[in-house]
Amino acid sequence: MKVMIIYESTRGRTKAMAEAIREGATLAGGECAVVDAQDFSSLEGVCALAVGSSTRMTRVLPIVKRILSELPKLNGLPTAAFGSYGWSGEAPDEISAKLKELGGTLVSEQPIKAKDYPAESILAECRSLGEKLAASCS
Repeated sequence: MKVMIIYESTRGRTKAMAEAIREGATLAGGECAVVDAQDFSSLEGVCALAVGSSTRMTRVLPIVKRILSELPKLNGLPTAAFGSYGWSGEAPDEISAKLKELGGTLVSEQPIKAKDYPAESILAECRSLGEKLAASCS
């Protein structure tokens, strides 16, 4: 069983957050897969899920939006949302609401958001989130 982190990033900022989440999950002893949204195929073997997207025009990026619309019921699967933004930052909130609607159990009520490139404090939050996701798998 593994933690899966799905992300879509326009400028590498959300990708940096995904990598920090992976780092935290791995340091906590979890198996972790970071998946660019365009390469996502299924949740098979997943024990926790984080989904991230940059915000563009106040919306989730299109591939993540499609994935969220096609996900099966999550039946209590531990979940989290994250993302970066340059102007307004709605995407992580939208992702979080959709994960909850699908029956995911949010390991953090508030998604992690980064304005522009994530500062070290935000990356530390991401690593902590990865640890929480890995711990939820045991």
